Amino acid sequence: MTLAARPWDPQLGPLQVATLRRALEREGMVTAWWSDLPGARMAEHAHAFPETRWVVEGYLRITAGAEAVDLGPGDRLDLPPNLPHTIEVLGLAQVIYVSGMPGGSSTIVALQS
Repeated sequence: MTLAARPWDPQLGPLQVATLRRALEREGMVTAWWSDLPGARMAEHAHAFPETRWVVEGYLRITAGAEAVDLGPGDRLDLPPNLPHTIEVLGLAQVIYVSGMPGGSSTIVALQS
């Protein structure tokens, strides 16, 4: 698997949380926004569902196996289900991002498990 970020499309509107959430919701996703402090790290984990991370401001590194991708403002990464990955905040500023996952009751049950 190759991790590949997709850059921001200015035709979507201004780069802000509300715009990203609306774009993902139009794709049928349930969304949430997050903020993490500089140096924050999330241990390796995987989800039973596909997940999208879309950065509004700041920088994230997502690593899956030997591959890593750095995301900055406007960058989007779509992760397939069951892919073990880690996340870390890069730089000296907080990161704000929107995450999305497919909507539906099976996803909600997976989150509650």
